[in-house]
Amino acid sequence: STYWICAFAVNQHTGICGCNPNRDKDPVLGEEHPTCTCSRSKHFNGTPPLSRSGASIACEMNKFDAVMHFLVGRDATFAQVIAVDARFDLFSRAWCVGELAE
Repeated sequence: STYWICAFAVNQHTGICGCNPNRDKDPVLGEEHPTCTCSRSKHFNGTPPLSRSGASIACEMNKFDAVMHFLVGRDATFAQVIAVDARFDLFSRAWCVGELAE
């Protein structure tokens, strides 16, 4: 079997590592999520150059749907394995639920 792990597929240092605008906290430790001071260029969904659909080509955080379609098209037996926290907090995050439905 082959596994694709979403969390390992996105380089956080090209996106969200430099800020925590909502001062989100780790649910277990209760500590604010740290930010890093790396000098990597940040690429968000609107960062040029843009694809025909208007999404950033360099952004790694806007490719989930395309990857899912690719995997399903390549392997008819493709299935997702989902790791869920004990309190099911995963399902309170809209993007996680959206990715599951994809």
